[in-house]
Amino acid sequence: MRESVLLKNYTTFKCGGPARFFDEPQSEEEIISDLRFANERKIPVFILGGGANCLISDRGFDGLVIRIGKGLSDIGIKTNGDTATVTAGAGMLLRGLATTLASQGYEGTEFACGIPGTVGGGVFMNAGAYGGEMKDIVKSVRYINDKGEPCEVTGDALKLGYRTSIFSQMAKNGKTFVITSVTLEVHKGDPAQISGKIEEFSSKRTSSQPLDVPSAGSTFKRPEGYFAGKLIDDAGLRGYSIDGSAAQVSPKHCGFVVNNGGEASAQDVYDLICDVSDKVFDKFGVRLEPEVRIVGFFARKIRVMSFGFKYGVPEDADLILDARSLKNPYWVEELRPLSGLDQPIIDYIESFEETESLICGFREESVHALRQRNNSGFNIAVGCTGGHHRSVYCAVRLASILADMGYRTEVVHRDILKDTSDEQ
Repeated sequence: MRESVLLKNYTTFKCGGPARFFDEPQSEEEIISDLRFANERKIPVFILGGGANCLISDRGFDGLVIRIGKGLSDIGIKTNGDTATVTAGAGMLLRGLATTLASQGYEGTEFACGIPGTVGGGVFMNAGAYGGEMKDIVKSVRYINDKGEPCEVTGDALKLGYRTSIFSQMAKNGKTFVITSVTLEVHKGDPAQISGKIEEFSSKRTSSQPLDVPSAGSTFKRPEGYFAGKLIDDAGLRGYSIDGSAAQVSPKHCGFVVNNGGEASAQDVYDLICDVSDKVFDKFGVRLEPEVRIVGFFARKIRVMSFGFKYGVPEDADLILDARSLKNPYWVEELRPLSGLDQPIIDYIESFEETESLICGFREESVHALRQRNNSGFNIAVGCTGGHHRSVYCAVRLASILADMGYRTEVVHRDILKDTSDEQ
């Protein structure tokens, strides 16, 4: 057991702060001891494998990080004719599993030859590539629960789906557990075809992916009916970075966010992930969700949007606030052509006592909603009838208040330039 271990050295993104406590157990007994240690101190636990699918905060992790690595990476192969039952330690690298089985003439794991990370992590997220995935070969998984008890899950109970499993669902629900081994079933194949597939997949990865730059692999999940990389490319974001940050959408493959030279902070990477997701949604109406796990504290980006109810409520709004109860400048002829950004509109709206109480109410609603949300961007939509007077004023005021409270804010006026001549 060690203290204050810098986690950037254990992740493929090459960023992230220290773990309060850190251990690399060599057996299930040591894992059980680690969990007892955490339970006695009432501290959270994070399980780290190859560090290939996570983004850890610059503040690190204020708890115990259990790294499953070489100490739990043994492999056992039991043959029965042309079929083999394989038991692999959760810390075994996926590429090691693929090459070991391929060298003995077993097919079915070729897809994993270039996937970074461990067998345990591969099951956790049902890793896959080139038409293959862990669900095709996994039969059962052994893990230690939060009480320190060995458990096993088999077959359909594993709930292996696109980048999900019973384990990722358990993690979302706050359950603590440690995957220790995975049992697979593979079959004999044509050695030449197996070698050919591995060479083909390796060549494709080398030619199309930024393997020479720190990243966490594919950054976003594939939206149904789309490819994340193509959406990002079509949005004009190939090579995009924020203010020249080392965090960048890879020029080689738009589905990857990379950390050039390992110089970007975790917050830089997080900001870029959120910004790319927002920009793709604005252009195509498709929300990209991170495939990488977000671990620890990140300063959340709050997007405050003004809009007009007559043009429809924004689909990506996490919180909708209604400013239509305020006096409407539209009915003052000389104010009608102006917007909520203009001083005469601001003076008019602020001349009524109701304005300040409404803004205070908006602040309370927003802060309450933000406290329920952890480690993700948040979209607040403030609406009035047409979206160019009251909602614009309120959105700017609310964003300013949230910024003073330490939130990182962005203001967008969706409908400010739309037709202002219709009767309100």
